[in-house]
Amino acid sequence: MILAAGFGTRLRPITFRLPKPMVPIANRPLIAYAVEQYLRAGIDEIVVNLHHLPEPIERYLSDAFDVRFHFSREPEILGTGGGVRKVRELLADEFFLVNADTIQFPDYAALHEARGDALAALTLRHPPAGDRFTAVHLDNGVITGFGSGRGEALMFSGSHCISNRIFDWLPEKDFSGIVDEGYIPAMNNGETVAGLLDDDPRWFDIGTPQRYMSASRAILDHTLRGAMDLPPETGIHGDSLVHEKARVTGSVQRSVVGRDSAIEGTLEDTSVWDGCRIGEGVVLRSCIVGHGVELTEPETFENAVIVRSDTGLDVVQM
Repeated sequence: MILAAGFGTRLRPITFRLPKPMVPIANRPLIAYAVEQYLRAGIDEIVVNLHHLPEPIERYLSDAFDVRFHFSREPEILGTGGGVRKVRELLADEFFLVNADTIQFPDYAALHEARGDALAALTLRHPPAGDRFTAVHLDNGVITGFGSGRGEALMFSGSHCISNRIFDWLPEKDFSGIVDEGYIPAMNNGETVAGLLDDDPRWFDIGTPQRYMSASRAILDHTLRGAMDLPPETGIHGDSLVHEKARVTGSVQRSVVGRDSAIEGTLEDTSVWDGCRIGEGVVLRSCIVGHGVELTEPETFENAVIVRSDTGLDVVQM
């Protein structure tokens, strides 16, 4: 299952018109990273919960992947526990669960092995310096507490392997949290929740425009080094990634250019999505440029999010 029902509030104005799972990072929609990692693990049936702007997600997944998808629309967001409980009839004796708002590469076979007979196993990592997070305490492979406990304080990475015994613990109501109302009561009554430490450097939280930019830069580096696969229909253009159906007559440095975009100006450390035109004399440095944006008058933008809106263009400084 992929959790894809959030609003993407911290990524606004990007997510006013585009659901967060469809935000492209290095010419791949965010949700594609989760689907592709499931495919690598041999998984061919996936449940996706949806709330904000669900239609583009359904269309993209159905067209792009040869996978059996089940879409669970939530008219009201149900939380992780409620979202899982709503589709419990679709889930096997053991199932994997991953957040759509991070890019990660879980080792699902190792996560399954880590679970053993435990109620669940969660991927954990050492947190980035200065990050705010709820500590998950791990002692000898067992989670001893959320927020407090014995052992090493780690960060939850966003993927689980879960026994269907979880439904014995989740409350019979629409909205619930899987940690506070599932794992913690179960642990207090003798169940074990395991933890798997995985510090794969290819892990990115896409919560804010600044984190988007950090992820885009890192994925560009990983791709140029061959540590990540090239996105579909995208090639390496010097030190940049450019879609095969884009046109570049200007200067592109350490940037990403999407499908059907025309670059006549200058890009430096910038992500330009699909269907854009960046005219001659336009200079973009460290910018995110949303689908369909046209900039034709000579101007320089730095550290900006530029997206189409109902009234024209929104330009927001990062």
